[in-house]
Amino acid sequence: MDKPEIEYPCEWDYKIIGHSEHALRQAVASIAPPGHSITPGKESKQGKYCSLGLTILVTDEAHRHKLFASLKAHAEIVFVL
Repeated sequence: MDKPEIEYPCEWDYKIIGHSEHALRQAVASIAPPGHSITPGKESKQGKYCSLGLTILVTDEAHRHKLFASLKAHAEIVFVL
């Protein structure tokens, strides 16, 4: 399967999942540069997890991967999609 061609710079969407919306928002603020947008996501049935959508301008593939790795490494973020 061929790798999709992405034209940079472009807006990229991440879905982040954690235990607290407030903690997720703080995590994003500590990682993402100004100009990003956050959209509310869903909460799991038992309320253990919640998600947020993060849209951010990425300048190139390395920048996109660095953001993904930084989000994934943050203690408050359980999953990044």
